[in-house]
Amino acid sequence: MRMLLTLLGIALLSTSVHAAVAAGENLLINGRFDAEQVEFPEFWSPSSAKNVFYDRVGGPDGEQPAVVLKIDGDTPGSTSLRQQGLTLVPGETYKFSAYVKTKGFQCRAGGLIVHNRGWISATGISKFPADSEWTLYERTFTLMPSRNNEYGVAMYATRQTGEIHFADVKLEAVSEGARQGSSSQRSLVNAARLVPLQPLLNKIPRSNPELTCQFYRFQGQEREILECVVTVDGDPIPAQVIPLANDGVLRVRLAGLPRGDYALNAVVRHRETQKTVLETDYAISIVDPPAIDLSNVRQLNNLVAEVLNQPVSANAATQSFTFVNPRDGWVFMAFTGGKLESGSTITLDESDTVITATTDRLEAFRELAAGEHRITVSGNRADARLIVRSIPEILNYPPCVSSRVPENGSYGWDFMKEHILHAVTTLNGGTLPGDALPEAKARGLKWLANFNVDAKGDPAKLRDRMEKTAGMTQPQYDGFTSDELFFGRPTISNYAQALSMVRNPQNRRVYTWVVGKPSIRSLHSDFISTCLNASAGRGRLLFEAYCHPRDNEKAAAAYLDNMVGETMRRFNAFYPNAAAGTGIIFGNFNQIPIISLEHNPQVDFKYFLDMQVNLIANSPDFKGLATTGYWGTYYGDEELVRWSFKLMRHYAVEGNKEMLSDRYGFKYNPGLLANGDFTDGLNGWTASPAAKDALRTRAIAGYGKNSQGRWGGGSAGDTVCVMTRSAGKPNRISQTAEGLEVGKTYCLQFVTADMKDVIGEKYNPRKYGIDVELEGVEILDDKSFVHIDRRNTGRYKDNKKVAKINLNRLVFRAKSATQTIAFTDEKAAPGEELLINFVQLKRYLEP
Repeated sequence: MRMLLTLLGIALLSTSVHAAVAAGENLLINGRFDAEQVEFPEFWSPSSAKNVFYDRVGGPDGEQPAVVLKIDGDTPGSTSLRQQGLTLVPGETYKFSAYVKTKGFQCRAGGLIVHNRGWISATGISKFPADSEWTLYERTFTLMPSRNNEYGVAMYATRQTGEIHFADVKLEAVSEGARQGSSSQRSLVNAARLVPLQPLLNKIPRSNPELTCQFYRFQGQEREILECVVTVDGDPIPAQVIPLANDGVLRVRLAGLPRGDYALNAVVRHRETQKTVLETDYAISIVDPPAIDLSNVRQLNNLVAEVLNQPVSANAATQSFTFVNPRDGWVFMAFTGGKLESGSTITLDESDTVITATTDRLEAFRELAAGEHRITVSGNRADARLIVRSIPEILNYPPCVSSRVPENGSYGWDFMKEHILHAVTTLNGGTLPGDALPEAKARGLKWLANFNVDAKGDPAKLRDRMEKTAGMTQPQYDGFTSDELFFGRPTISNYAQALSMVRNPQNRRVYTWVVGKPSIRSLHSDFISTCLNASAGRGRLLFEAYCHPRDNEKAAAAYLDNMVGETMRRFNAFYPNAAAGTGIIFGNFNQIPIISLEHNPQVDFKYFLDMQVNLIANSPDFKGLATTGYWGTYYGDEELVRWSFKLMRHYAVEGNKEMLSDRYGFKYNPGLLANGDFTDGLNGWTASPAAKDALRTRAIAGYGKNSQGRWGGGSAGDTVCVMTRSAGKPNRISQTAEGLEVGKTYCLQFVTADMKDVIGEKYNPRKYGIDVELEGVEILDDKSFVHIDRRNTGRYKDNKKVAKINLNRLVFRAKSATQTIAFTDEKAAPGEELLINFVQLKRYLEP
C-alpha cells in the first residue's frame, strides 16, 4: 500500500538553543569506575597493570569502586590512568571533582588533569598530601586551547612513590558555552542517530498515532542547519520539512493511516546543501489496542496482579468466567481447593485446553495478548476456586543440565518437574531430552536457543549469522538470546545495527543479554530502543544482575540498590518505561569450585538471593517489569537451585511481598561460626598445633579465584589456615557453634587443598587428609559428600595448571543447641602442608 502520509506536524520540542550537555552532567564516561564482569573499568586506559589497580569496594563509603596508582618500594616510577576523545571548548569554564586518598604518596608532577592534544598544556587538581583519608577535591577552571578542540583526561604521577586512590571522578561543563559545545568520546557519542522512544514501533495506537524520536547529531564545528523528511512506503511529505536544532525531540504524527503495517523512512539532511546526514528505515504498525477495564485487577506486588479469583461450584454444567490481562504477557491459572475428575476440562478462549485431571498441580502458564479472555470449566464435580494472575515472564538458563559437581544429583526433566517448572515460563539454552519437548510445549513454555554474539566487525555479517542461528531456523525453538553485550564496549553499536537489519518473518523472539549500566545517552538509548523493538516489540533486554555479597545485610541492601536499582533507574531514564521490556536476571550460581557468587562463608547466599528478588517485587523502580529469572542453574548446588525457584514461586507467581526467608529461619549472617576464611588470623578458633609453626595462616594471591572459582570476588578466599602434619600428633582447630535449633538441619561446608600444589600451580587431584569431627549429630548421608575436583579436559583444559580442591559438605540434624566443630589433619602424611578455608555453617533447606 502506497499512501501519502498526512501529518498534523513534525513538532520540534527542543528550543532553538539546546545545550549539548546538561548542568552537572559528567563528561567522563564511567567516572564511577563501574566494572561489572570485567577486570578493569571500561573506557579507561591504565599505564600498567602492575602499578594501576582496581578496587571494587575501595571507595569512600566502602562500597563504591576506586582506582589505585601505586609504586611499591623506594624506587620511583610513573603511573597514569587516561581517557581520550573529549571535545571541549577553549576559553570556557569547567569543573573537576574527585574523592582522593593517599598513603606515603610523593611525586615530581601529578594529579587529576585535563590536557590538550599532544599534552602540551594541562590544568586540574595537582597538590595532595602524602597521607590522607578520603577527601573531596573540587576545582573550577578556564580551559586552554587545543587543536580541533580535542582533549584528554588523566590521573597520573611521575617519579612517584607510595599510592594515590581516586573515586567518583567528574568533569562538568559549567558555562553555557561549555555546555553547548562539549561531548565525550567523539566517535561513539557524536554519530548521528535517530532513536525511536515511544511507543514501540509496532504498537502505535490508531487513536493517538504519534511516534516520538530523539535526534542525536554531530557537535563542535558541525553546526549546519538540518531538516528532516519523513515518508511512509516511499511517499514524501510535502510542506512538512522542519528545520532541526541540536539534539531535537521529534514527534511524528501519523494521522490518517489505517490499521496495518508500514515502512517509514526518515532522512535528516543539510537544509542548504541537501546532503544527507542520516537515513534510516523503520517497520511500524498502526494498531487498535483493546479497551482494558482495570477495576477488577488487584495488584499484589510489582510483578503480579490477580485478575480472577472466583468460586467454582460442584456442577457438571459448563461454567464460564472472563478476566482481563492488563498487558501483553504471561498469566498463571490454577484450579485450587478441589479435585478435577476424569473428563473435566478447563479451557481458555474456547480452544486451548489448559488444565485437565492429569495436569501437574492443576496449574498452567500461558502467554496472552492484553485484553479480555474467557476461561471455561466443564464437568466439574467439586467445590473449588479458579485463580488467574498476570505474572512476569520467568526465565531459567539452562534446562536439564546437571551440575559439574555430580554429587548434587541430576537436574534433568524429573528434577525440573518437581522443583523448577512450577515457577518458569521460558527456558533458555540447555536441552530437552526424550519426550520433554512436547510436554514443555503442552505446558505453554517457550524455549530459546542461545547465540554467541561476537559483535566485532561488519554488522551485516553479524546479521547473517543471527538469521542462521538455531533459534531462528530450528522448529523446536521460539527464538534465541544474544549472549552477551556490554554497555562499556563500543561493539554495542555494531550489534544494534545488525539487530535492526535482522529479517524475522516468523517473528521469533530475540532477547539480548547485557552487562553494566547505560551511560552514553545517544549510543545506549539507541541500543535499548533497538533491543526492545526487536521481534515486533517483543524483544527483551536481559540485564545480568549477578550480585556479590557484602559483609552485612545493611551493606548488602545499599549494594543492591546501586547494582540493580540504579541500573533499572538508568534504563528508564534512557528509554521511557524500559522496565516493560527489561528482564532482571539474577545469578543463582554458587558452586565451588566451578563458579560461585557465594564469596563469603559468613553469609547465607539463600537469604542474599531472597533480598534480590524481594527488591524487584517491592521497589517502585521495577514497576511493570517484563521478565525475571536466573542464569546459572547448572552452576548452583542442589539446595540453592531448589530455593531459587521457591523464590520465583513466592514473588513472581504468588505475588507475595514479604521475605520468604522469614518462614524458614534463614538469616543474612547466620552467626553460627566466625572467621571461616581466616581473614582475621586464628581469632575465633581454638588452635592446638602439633608443633611450633605447624598451624598458621597465610595469604596466597589468586587461590580463591583460581582454585575455588569465587567469581568476581577479588581477593576473597586468598587467606587460609595451613596445617603442617607432624610425625607425632595431628594439628587441630575447633570452634563451638551456638544457637542451633534442635531438630533442624544444617549444612557445614569447607574447602581443603595442598599448599605446595597451590603455590606451584600443580594439577594433582586427590582426597586431602583434613577431616571434621562432629559428635552427637545425625548426618544425612544422602546429602553429604566430599567432591574432588578433577577437571582438566575440554573447556577446562587450562585447569591443568591449577591446584585442585576438595569441597567437603556435611548435612546434619542438630540434637543440641551447641555443637563443637573440629578439624584435624590426622589422615595427612607427615610433612604435608594442607590448607583449609571457606568454613561455613548455615541452615539447610530440606527437599
